[in-house]
Amino acid sequence: MHALLLRRRCRSTQAGFTLVETIVATAVSLLGLTAAMLLNTAHLRMVKSARQSNAATLCLQERVEQMRLGDWRKITDATYLCDTLLANSALSAAPLDRTSEHITISAYPDPDAAQKLLVERRASGERVVLISGHGLTSQRLAQVEFKITWTGGDGRRRQRATTTMLSNGGISRLNLPSFGTTGGDAPATPAPAPPDGGASSTPAPAPTPVAATNNRNGGGRGTIAGKSGKK
Repeated sequence: MHALLLRRRCRSTQAGFTLVETIVATAVSLLGLTAAMLLNTAHLRMVKSARQSNAATLCLQERVEQMRLGDWRKITDATYLCDTLLANSALSAAPLDRTSEHITISAYPDPDAAQKLLVERRASGERVVLISGHGLTSQRLAQVEFKITWTGGDGRRRQRATTTMLSNGGISRLNLPSFGTTGGDAPATPAPAPPDGGASSTPAPAPTPVAATNNRNGGGRGTIAGKSGKK
């Protein structure tokens, strides 16, 4: 009898997992594996989204540089923008799906001084003039907004935009007075007249000669730490 009890105890200690325990362990393993796969998918989606955002930014920069290559008459002409600037899609837009572009040009600082210009390149490649921009050619400054829209990996439409300023004379001291005068030196202050209206006994100071290094018209020389540079 005692030997029989010992045999039963040995068999109970050597028993394996039950079917229920095996099913629960399998379910927990599957849940962990599924969570890891979902996390990896979300990570890949974020990487693709960041890549598309970077491509859209490069596309906007490319359009800005293309716009700066044209003169004022061209960039205020809706026909030129449709047939030349938007004739082909931007090279940086290759990673984007179903892209459409919008260019809006308005007078600055008063947007009501001229009609707004609005052109669009649709996802099908069709270019459309929505607003012609009548009167923009006679303006001196314009605010240009570039906008690109594309379809993201999740099927939603995404959008990115940038704004820049353009001048009809380029960036120079003539149309940007805050930069200072154009001659390189401040104008001389005239000597005060004598109070009695007669001739002054003090001789006028001789004009100071302008050094060759003050030439700002691209002469090829400059000044660094008080020393003239080499051509």
